Amino acid sequence: MIRRSENRRNALNAMRETLTRRTLLITALVTGLLLGAGAANHTGFVIGNATPSVPRGLYLKARPDHASYVSFCLGVRHRGIPTYPDLCSPDTPDAPAILKRIAARHQNGSLTVEGDTRRALDSRFLGPVRPQEIRGWWAPWLTERPARRPSREKKP
Repeated sequence: MIRRSENRRNALNAMRETLTRRTLLITALVTGLLLGAGAANHTGFVIGNATPSVPRGLYLKARPDHASYVSFCLGVRHRGIPTYPDLCSPDTPDAPAILKRIAARHQNGSLTVEGDTRRALDSRFLGPVRPQEIRGWWAPWLTERPARRPSREKKP
């Protein structure tokens, strides 16, 4: 009887030690990934998105011809938009840029962009994104599943 409880105690201690090592390893791995992502973000190699207008997650810098997303600033022509002071623009160049999916590329270098929600600040409201407004080209890296795209059709 004593040996059986001693064996159980030893097995429980071994399990705790394994779980503790596993927990520490996972914690170290997650911390390393977050620190790496932060460093990459600081260098402009990766950006994060927490808004619902495109999939939440991390996006890697890409060549323009391989990018499916673009970050851009508002132009002077957008001064009447209520969120203008809070977003990247000629008046606030260090504010957050807007990240959207590229829907179409035009001969003159401008882009039609779209988001996943009906209220997304995209080309439906802003018009095409002009080349001088573009701040970066991006490809999804670690993102949640894309949201269902809203229907553009009007219901009767």
